[in-house]
Amino acid sequence: MQLEGTIGNITCYKTKDGYLARQKSESKAVNNDRTKENMSEFARAASGAKLIRTTFAGILSDINDFYFTRRLNSEMARVVKADMGNPRGFRNIADGDIGLLQGFEVNTDMALLSALKAPFAVSIDRASGLMKVDFPSLITAQLVAKPEGASHFRLTIAGASIDFTTGDHLMAQNAGEHLPISNEGVTAPSLEVQLPPAGTAPLLLALGVSFYQEVNGQFYLIGNGLYNAVAFVAVSGS
Repeated sequence: MQLEGTIGNITCYKTKDGYLARQKSESKAVNNDRTKENMSEFARAASGAKLIRTTFAGILSDINDFYFTRRLNSEMARVVKADMGNPRGFRNIADGDIGLLQGFEVNTDMALLSALKAPFAVSIDRASGLMKVDFPSLITAQLVAKPEGASHFRLTIAGASIDFTTGDHLMAQNAGEHLPISNEGVTAPSLEVQLPPAGTAPLLLALGVSFYQEVNGQFYLIGNGLYNAVAFVAVSGS
């Protein structure tokens, strides 16, 4: 179409190659404003992700996933964008949806539900501050994704209270015994952690399973953490 001029947000013009049309671009001022807004919100998300990594450092230390930090940053950005009360550029974690973290896997190479096929029940009692994971009465070798060379596995939970506005955080961790991987099965006792009661900050509960080889009474981690799994199995926003 041999047109020149502007129709709505479409500009038509003539060049040596013929007639072309393009959409009018936003002004640099608008682009700069939106870039600043996005950067401000992503900074809050990254800061919150770092706070989570610091708080749960104990249970995360045996996990080896190169992309974990990047994925957690992206997930926290989703939390920030879920804030429906504040304008763009001012959205934050506290007013977002921290519940989006429930089910988040720390190790993409070994998901918790793949490593531990046995069902479990989780609970967070905000009034008492008790966080708990109950396991079935019997866990057999068929319910555990045993990596080559592993003779034992261990279940660990970590519960935390994190105030993403002030940065205040508390964490309690409880690791079970090294349990043998056998066809006869083993009984895994419930694991619980206690935090201060009646808090108002978000509560996060993580469950992990790690694998070991026993040699002369000593337990050695298998695969430098590649086969271990951790996931956030319960989250209470407030």
